[in-house]
Amino acid sequence: MPQPTPDDEQFFRDIGSLGATANAARDEGLPPVVREVLDGIAAEQAADISRNHGSGGGTG
Repeated sequence: MPQPTPDDEQFFRDIGSLGATANAARDEGLPPVVREVLDGIAAEQAADISRNHGSGGGTG
């Protein structure tokens, strides 16, 4: 089994961060404006992951 590279480790940290932000954005106990801000942050994180870790290939 191959060993993870530093890029792999960063990718997994980025995915974990995105997951935490996306989950927080769905927290109905937060005010709508906060959820909206978190939603925007999650979108920026997803774009960063795509830009930094994406292959640009796609599947279809």
